[in-house]
Amino acid sequence: MDKTPEEKVTQEEAGRFSRFLSSLGIEERGAKVLIVIVIIIVLFSAYISFRVMPPFSFPENKMITVKKGASLTEVSALLEKENLIRSQSLFESCAKLVGGAKPVSAGQYLFKEPISACRIAIRIARSISGIPAVRVTIPEGMSNKEVAVVLEKNISNFDTVFFLEHARPQEGYLFPDTYFFPENVTALEAEQIMINNFNKKIEPWSGAIETSKHSLRDIIIMASILEREASNPEDMALVSGVLWNRISKGMPLQVDATFMYLLGKKSSELTTADLKIKSAYNTYTNKGLPAGPIGNPGIVAIRAAISPTATSFMYYLSDKEGAMHYAKTFDEHVVNKGKYLR
Repeated sequence: MDKTPEEKVTQEEAGRFSRFLSSLGIEERGAKVLIVIVIIIVLFSAYISFRVMPPFSFPENKMITVKKGASLTEVSALLEKENLIRSQSLFESCAKLVGGAKPVSAGQYLFKEPISACRIAIRIARSISGIPAVRVTIPEGMSNKEVAVVLEKNISNFDTVFFLEHARPQEGYLFPDTYFFPENVTALEAEQIMINNFNKKIEPWSGAIETSKHSLRDIIIMASILEREASNPEDMALVSGVLWNRISKGMPLQVDATFMYLLGKKSSELTTADLKIKSAYNTYTNKGLPAGPIGNPGIVAIRAAISPTATSFMYYLSDKEGAMHYAKTFDEHVVNKGKYLR
């Protein structure tokens, strides 16, 4: 019986394939073994790919928390329990491959849509939370109360009461900067982020602070005053010189900035009674620095507090346009008052 054209083509192709294998030195039996091996590799690869793929029940917008100190096994078990991965062993292999000695980073992770086990491993190894960031700018000199207002305005469900109570001892150490907070950041986490930033920013100045012979706390208190009393780096450094001079001579600082912190009043609003109020922040009735920082200073003010401009001035005032006027004696200061504060 004659073969159909299709059968002839198939037979010819088979012949050509056999001759090709023969040219490679592969016999027909070896060819069959090779084909079986290829099929096994393809099936195994398909199986692995399937196991690495996200489960059909992968939850959308799923938030998980990787606790500090959690092992890779604990994390993989959590992910499998939450239907984020199909295979613990394959996830762990991916994590070790991309994370090396540190395949797990603690924190919160948001998974908005299904992704493979290896992509999850990459995110957890590299601390890629997936949580949208909120841009918040904290200006220099803000008090904790003012910082809390900014945070409450920008971060939903922000616990202002907790923040003000817990951060009270950290007045002066919540570094003013532009932050990108996770949108679900807690009051405690926001506080710690700002403190960590302060520690990072102040570290290069540790030697200069030691040389200044003032404690870090005294430097921060002085810098917080300078933020309120002067508006540019040159005046900050000069006012710093004046105030350290007054302290060294046992004179009260007599700065109005502390009353803004105490009473929320500007210089022009202060009364004689206000200047006599009993408080460790009253720099008219007490000598030396106030009891603590009156705000959170930036690096410019901190630098001015560490390295004041050497001066013989003992007094200063700011006119209505914000320009500073300095005096060596009280009589000169009285003249400046008459000239610039009328």
